[in-house]
Amino acid sequence: MQNINHRRSLLVIAGALAAVTVLVSTSVAGATGASVVRATGDLITYANPYTNGTPNPLDGAQASVHAVATASGKTIVTLHVSGLPANRSFGSHVHVRACEDNKAGGHYRNVPADPASPENEIWLDFTTNAAGQGEAHATVDWVIRSGDAKAVVIHDHTTDSAGVAGPKLGCLNVDL
Repeated sequence: MQNINHRRSLLVIAGALAAVTVLVSTSVAGATGASVVRATGDLITYANPYTNGTPNPLDGAQASVHAVATASGKTIVTLHVSGLPANRSFGSHVHVRACEDNKAGGHYRNVPADPASPENEIWLDFTTNAAGQGEAHATVDWVIRSGDAKAVVIHDHTTDSAGVAGPKLGCLNVDL
C-alpha cells in the first residue's frame, strides 16, 4: 500500500512541476510582449493539384509552424516538414484563409494593395534533404494583423520574383 501511495505522490509532484514549467514559459513570453503561435499535424493535401491526374507528392506529409510576433514589431515564422519527396525544392507562403476555404485563398500581404515580394509577404521556400525533411525561416519587419492569416501552404516549386510558386499541394491550418 505504501508503494502505491508513494507512486501517486510522485505522479502528483511530476504533474505539478510540468504545470509550473508551462506557466513559467507562458509568463515569460507574455512578459516580453511577444506572442507565440504553434501548429503541427498532417498536411491537408489537395486532390489533382496539377489538373492532369498526376498524384500529389505530399500525400502523407506532416508539418509544423512556429510563429512569433515580437514586441519590437517583427514576425518570425519557422516551418518544418517531413514525409515529402527527397531532394526537392518547394515554395511555401502564409495564406489568408483556412486550408478548406478555397484552398486557403491568396497570400497574406502586409500591405494588401502592394505587389508580392518577400518584404510584403511571408515566403518560406525550402529544399528537402535525402530523408524528405525540410525547414524554412522568414523574418519580416511587421506583425500579421489579428485574424487575417489562417494557413501555411506548400506549392509545387520555389517562388519566382512575382510571388508565383505553382499549384497548391498541401496546407496546414495555423491561426496567425
